[in-house]
Amino acid sequence: MRLLICWLLLLPQWSLCQMYVPGQTYWSADGYIEYRCGSLPLIITAPHGGYLSPDSLPTRACPGATTVQDGFTLELAQAIDSMYGLNHACRPHVVISHLHRRKLDPNRDSSEASCNDARSMSIWRAFHGFVQAARDTVQLKFGKGILLDLHGHAHTIQRIELGYQLTGDQLRSGDSAINSAFRVQRSGIRSLVGLNLGAQTHSALLRGPQALGTLLHASGYPSVPSHQDSAPLPGEPFFSGGYITERHGSMFGGTVDAIQLEHYMTGIRNTVTNRSRYADTLRLVTNRFLTTHYFGDTLFLSGCAATPNALLDNKHHHSWFKVYPNPGNAFYIDADTAGDLYLLDMQGKKRFQQSLANGQQLISPTLPAGVYILWFKAAGKSPEWLRWINAP
Repeated sequence: MRLLICWLLLLPQWSLCQMYVPGQTYWSADGYIEYRCGSLPLIITAPHGGYLSPDSLPTRACPGATTVQDGFTLELAQAIDSMYGLNHACRPHVVISHLHRRKLDPNRDSSEASCNDARSMSIWRAFHGFVQAARDTVQLKFGKGILLDLHGHAHTIQRIELGYQLTGDQLRSGDSAINSAFRVQRSGIRSLVGLNLGAQTHSALLRGPQALGTLLHASGYPSVPSHQDSAPLPGEPFFSGGYITERHGSMFGGTVDAIQLEHYMTGIRNTVTNRSRYADTLRLVTNRFLTTHYFGDTLFLSGCAATPNALLDNKHHHSWFKVYPNPGNAFYIDADTAGDLYLLDMQGKKRFQQSLANGQQLISPTLPAGVYILWFKAAGKSPEWLRWINAP
């Protein structure tokens, strides 16, 4: 009997491992919610960047319903995933709503999200089911981790707003109040306050020298709260976090923390190049944050096989060019010198060639979906290659 009880307790975890495979992409039954199953202690969610607006679903018109899209946050989530695929064997978990916000708002409770439409509510449940599966997987494999919920704002002040479930007034209240048990218990990073390797306080994790906002600000992306900008001033608009970070963070238990990232448009979301640059910066900053506060080393970035659907493993260290992947069949090259790019199929046949100028250029070959070799050559430089999966 005791053995049976133990087996039943383990069954949900066993079923979870069998249901979703790292590197594979899963869709809700209706095809509106995408889950890219990852292998890192990192979850990326993008609830407001979708474009689909099917007539089969009613437009949200209930009191308080916000229907404005967070432009290019879907593409931003894809770019972050691609940057991890380019630089590491392991990938984050990514959950994306492809529905326009006028049809569904996954960052609200079920009633407001769907305006009580049964079909929309079913899609809402699929979104949060995928997030919960990712959260459970992270806790099972790593014991702890973090969720970053991607949004976009149109506020006048061009800075990233990090939402930890603390309002602007609460951030201005001082370190003593922020570090109180009452405030920690209502934080999206409640678990981290108790488990972080440096025994840092809640306030230090929000805006100390190694806070996520501080690292982003130091990397060229002004952020609040941070060591450089501790709190919004009275009267300044500020997003403190929504339903996703409240439900899936550690406020109500568990060891996966959650932070809402509200991004300004120009310089982050508005072009492929800017999204790629920011995605690469966020990758580096998040890796440092996880290393410093959660794990103490970078072993979480290794230990898994390379995954599909992006630029993959590097044969050499890139000394004279960098690739910014764009999900689909195009990407940017930023080269330090002029050279040539060749695309070969897996039989070694040349399928595409383009001269590279010094600087940035868009590469958009028209090729069937499949696996290709990107071969780079330049005078005085060692030829280098990358393996690329051209998505359909």
